[in-house]
Parts: sequence; structure tokens; C-alpha cells
Amino acid sequence: MPPRFTAVPWMAALLCPILVGCAPVQDFLDRSVPDLESVSQLNPADRVDRDDPFAGSPAEDYGEGFPVPEAEAVGSFTREQVEWSYAHTQELLEAVYLNQDAVFDEDNSELTGLLTGQALEWYLDNLGNEDFELNSRHLPFNLTPGTAEPIGDEVRVDGWMRAEAARDDQGWDYLSVVTEYTIVHPVARPGGHPVSTRLVTSHFGEVGFYEAGGQELEAAPMWARFVAPVHCLEEYTFTPLYEDEQPRGERPRGLREDPYEMENTEAPDSCGAVKDT
Repeated sequence: MPPRFTAVPWMAALLCPILVGCAPVQDFLDRSVPDLESVSQLNPADRVDRDDPFAGSPAEDYGEGFPVPEAEAVGSFTREQVEWSYAHTQELLEAVYLNQDAVFDEDNSELTGLLTGQALEWYLDNLGNEDFELNSRHLPFNLTPGTAEPIGDEVRVDGWMRAEAARDDQGWDYLSVVTEYTIVHPVARPGGHPVSTRLVTSHFGEVGFYEAGGQELEAAPMWARFVAPVHCLEEYTFTPLYEDEQPRGERPRGLREDPYEMENTEAPDSCGAVKDT
């Protein structure tokens, strides 16, 4: 194992700006509320057409999954290494956002199975961290159990990934697969009167790939996300905010943002108001 893995804990240093330490995740999370404009339907709180869950939203034109671009050599990294890094990034994103057991039941075993080396060690060691912002449970995307069920089996995705040569704060060169996606989950509140919404997640960040000997690379996921509409609660999971509910926790503030265009927001509020999804 190269000396860098035994020197300063590169995982913590690398994740600090985006995932752990430095109060990053709460600065980036958009735990927001929907536009309260009236809608002309019998039950205004039932926002999603069960036969066409994305109708009337920008997600109508989105695709499915996280397609990878054609690989080319980047800096000192070969085409084969870039190709593998794209595929591994795709696997990580699918495990986080498309695995229904993870999203709705907090079963993150698929994600855990994709982590190796110090990334896996960091993740397991910090699952019980009492510091909310240092806890590694920010890495997966989990809804609060019992608060939502999927409408259909389709999740719409729009965005891109690209590979770049990068250097971290410790001076180590690595391959960065930069990711930016909007992910849309149509969900309903379980049981009782039909109530539904579309959860829109804006995902930003990168997966850093470090040489771990020979041609092998070790992946370090580093990302942040905005999610809307959800309650502004200090919790590791996201609790959907449905149209017939009053917001719990921190009150939303500021002008309403478009949840499908959060990449244009330079300084998002930790609990900003959003338009209808």
C-alpha cells in the first residue's frame, strides 16, 4: 500500500469541503418546501398521476440511469483506467439513487459493497459518529422509513459526468470524475388518503480515484445534494413534505427557487423555499 494511505487520513481531508467536517453537507442540502399555488384537481395534495408520474414536469424529458461518456486518457491515467472509473462511478450512483431498498428501506449494503480501502474504513468507522456533520450516513440517499413509497419503478435522471486530472490539498494527483445530476423520484405517502409528490434531488460533486498500486484505483465519493420538498429536520434521512402538511423543523425562507435548476444557485440556503416539483 502506498505511503499516502498511511500518512494523513486523505479521506477525511478530501471529503471535508463537501461531505464531512467543516459543516459541509448541511450547507449544501436543500431541505425545502413546495410552492403552495393551488392546482385544479379533486385532491390538491395528490400531485402525481399514477399512470404518468412525470407528466407536467421537466422530468418528462429526462432519461433513465447514469450513462457514461466515451473514455479517453486523462493526464497520467490511461483510457482503461478512465473507462473503469466511469463504470464504477455509475455503479455508485445507481446504488445510492436507483436501489429502492436503499432509498426507501435504508439498506445501503450495495453501496458498502462498492467501497474499498480507506473509503470503506472511513464509512464504517463514522456511521456512529456523534458529530452530525462528521457522520458518514450523509453519503447514501435514504428517505425516512414509513414516510414514502415509490410510484412505479421508474426514476428519471438528467445530467452528466466527466473525467479530469486533479490534485488534492495534500499534493496527491488523482483522477476526478465530476458529477452533476438531477434525479426525480415520484413518491406517495403510505396508506390512507392518496397523497403524493415528486422528490427532486440535485446532486453535485465528484468521485476521486487514487492509484493504489499498479493500475488499480481506489474510489473516494465526495458529493453534496439538495432535496425538495422535504422537512427541514436535522436527520440523516430525508422526510418528504406533502402538500397537506405543515413544515416541521426549521422554517423555509427566501425567494422560491426552481428545484430543477439548483445548479444555477450560487449560495443555496440550507432551508430555502422552492417552487412546485
